[in-house]
Amino acid sequence: MPHSGWFRRRLFRLIACSRAKAKGIKITRRDLKIFIPAFLALFSSAYSITMLFPFLPFMVQFLLPQVEEENIGKYAGFIASSMFLGRFFGSYAWGALADKKGRKPVVIVSCVLIGLSSAAFGFSVQIYMAVVFRFFVGLFNGVAGTVKAIISESTTNRSQALGMSLIICAFSLGLIMGPAVSGALADPIGQYNLNISSE
Repeated sequence: MPHSGWFRRRLFRLIACSRAKAKGIKITRRDLKIFIPAFLALFSSAYSITMLFPFLPFMVQFLLPQVEEENIGKYAGFIASSMFLGRFFGSYAWGALADKKGRKPVVIVSCVLIGLSSAAFGFSVQIYMAVVFRFFVGLFNGVAGTVKAIISESTTNRSQALGMSLIICAFSLGLIMGPAVSGALADPIGQYNLNISSE
């Protein structure tokens, strides 16, 4: 390949420049006051997205005892997709509200509403309740876009790249921990052979 040498030199130069810039990054206390809450907010937001996947088929069986096995996936899909439908309808409204009322109040209110909706989802006794509460989880999820705006507006040029990287890390970690934790706790009595008796 005639251009392989040129491409290799450009790649090495890019890596060298990135390392040089990384060495010059200075994180201030003000940056940490922004990064830490942003990290936690995005982590909880991502966690709420994937935490139901390990136990969702069993939940459908619990809510619909008479459902045929081949239809479990259909109802599980309704519940899972309702959250993303809610995000579709709520994203623009949260962005407009953040511009009008401020970024911080939107993140706080959104996190509280996500928590309440997720808790209500756990108490669902009908399939339509599960769909509605998951829809609310998505509808109230205005965290991601607002946090990105906070990072871009409140950090310096030197720390902005690190802030955006932390956003990706927080979201990815939440997506990983959601199914990992809920999968471990989905059926503790059956998984860990816990003998619980009333005697």
